Formats: sequence, C-alpha cells, structure tokens
Amino acid sequence: MKKNFFLLAIICFCFFQSLSSFTEEINSSLVQAVVHQTNQFRKSQGLNALIVRDDLNKIAQHHSEDMASGRVPFGHAGFYKRDALAKKDIKQLSSFAENVALGPTSAKQVVDMWKSSPEHRKNLLGRFKYIGIGIAKDRSGRIYYTQIFAI
Repeated sequence: MKKNFFLLAIICFCFFQSLSSFTEEINSSLVQAVVHQTNQFRKSQGLNALIVRDDLNKIAQHHSEDMASGRVPFGHAGFYKRDALAKKDIKQLSSFAENVALGPTSAKQVVDMWKSSPEHRKNLLGRFKYIGIGIAKDRSGRIYYTQIFAI
C-alpha cells in the first residue's frame, strides 16, 4: 500500500512538474523565436520586419490561454473581441488579422506550418506593421499559438 502511494506521488509530481516546466522564460524565448522566424520569412519576401507590441502580446496570450484551458475551442472564436481590444490600444488601427496553431513544439515548425497554408501565409505576408504572439500549454502538454497582426 505504501509502495503504491509512493509511486502515485512520484507520478503526480512528475505530471505537475511537466506542466510547470513551461515557464515564463521558456515561453518568452519561444515567443521571440516565432517573431524571428516570421520576420525572417517576411524579409526573404522583400517585406519589412514586424514590430512587437506588448499590448498585442497580451491579447494573443489571453487567447492562447483560453484555448489551452478549454474556455474557448481551438480556433478564432472571439476574433472580433480581440480586434476591438487592439483598436483600443492602437487608435489608428486599420487592419487586424490572426493565425492560430496547435501542436508544433518549435518556432520553425509553427511558422513553416503557417507558411504552407494559403490563408495563414497571406497573414504572414500582409501589409502589417505590428505583431503580437501568445503561447500556452494545456494539461496534456500541447502548445497553443496565437499570432496577431495589426497596422
């Protein structure tokens, strides 16, 4: 009985450790890598690099966390709400778009996935000035990405 309890305690500890291993530092470096991969792709197509905005990062992060927690389904639910929030922060906002993804474990993988999808590629290569990225992990370890573009 004690042996089974001890084994269960170790399994629970490992599970919770894996959930908490997606630290802010890891998340921040993954966000930076997605921005880098996106800008590298844009530059290869003769386009300007996008400027990261903290307010857009917060909007994107909230959506990724909502998807990861199951509060909203994976996808673009609430897009117009996020657009309205961005318009509050960027007074002259004239265009807003987003990409979402589920599963890739690296910035290169997620940007390559978006590049291979016509609609996502269109957003990556759009006439935008700003970018925001949000990344969250669910209880199973799957990673949710939200990429917001604005001008």
